[in-house]
Amino acid sequence: MAVRIGKQWKIIGVLVVIAAIIVVSIRVFTPTEHPPVAFYYWKQTYALNNNQQSLLKDCQSEELFVKFFDVTFDPATGAAKPVSVISFDERPGLLVIPCVYIRNEVLKHSQPELAKKLLELVKSIASKNQLSINELQIDCDWSGTTRVAYFDLLRTIQQLDQKLKLTCTIRLHQIKYQSETGIPPVKKGVLMCYNMDDLDAFDVENSILSTTTLKKYISPSTSYPIELDLALPIYQWGLVFRLGKLSLIANDISENELKSPDYTQIKPHVYKVHKNGYLNNTYVCKGDLIRLETSSPETLETMAEWLQESNMSFNRLILFHISQEHISQYNENSIQKIRHLIP
Repeated sequence: MAVRIGKQWKIIGVLVVIAAIIVVSIRVFTPTEHPPVAFYYWKQTYALNNNQQSLLKDCQSEELFVKFFDVTFDPATGAAKPVSVISFDERPGLLVIPCVYIRNEVLKHSQPELAKKLLELVKSIASKNQLSINELQIDCDWSGTTRVAYFDLLRTIQQLDQKLKLTCTIRLHQIKYQSETGIPPVKKGVLMCYNMDDLDAFDVENSILSTTTLKKYISPSTSYPIELDLALPIYQWGLVFRLGKLSLIANDISENELKSPDYTQIKPHVYKVHKNGYLNNTYVCKGDLIRLETSSPETLETMAEWLQESNMSFNRLILFHISQEHISQYNENSIQKIRHLIP
């Protein structure tokens, strides 16, 4: 009897080992699903150069998030108005998802027709350019004073077109302070992991992104009650400080453009202007200080690794933005490396 029991335990033990090997093999050899890569296009005129088109193709991107217009508040009329409405020099060769940026100031005033007019303009632009639209993204950094108005706006937009998939952007502080900021009434949000620090502060090293700042808002226990996409930055700019205050932003400039006798590097990533003139279509003055900021692939990798530690997962990786000229450091290899780190 004891011999039989011993044999049974040996058989059970063998089966357990085989089962464990099968489980490990499945984990090792089954490919992990990672989010597809999409891009934002954030210029007023739509036209892609060869490098941008190649990057979309290399990353097998099927979607492009295009800003259609901004919504601002006009004090003269007391009403919201669209500005920077996009024009298309060419027809996109992939699915376009319209984005509308709403300034928080707009929501501090009663705008009963905003949802209707916003939706009408989006569909008018789409129709004019023969674009098929099934998703709309609203971008707004709502506050405690505008939360009710903003959430009502989202609900109204969805009621006006129930077939439209409505998404909205989520900032880091809205992830951390969910009970105070509320959860927007949409099925999916986009976590924006950029513009993390105060760009007005001269002593900030990089306002675009910072792993240290990310860790202040996202922890291993962080979760969110609606589905999320993840937006990461691939842009760079120069913040121009005049008399100690932020004066203007020189978009899409590189370190090479500052390597001339007109500029002197006074500390890492900070340059002093010695001559009045234009820097990539931005007029700078003698004595200005320029803080060059960029989002390096290495920092993005570190941030993605930290996001792995949280309880969040992401359906899409959206990179902001492809509408710049200097995208050489962001190629298929660097982007795919980041993508495979996204949970």
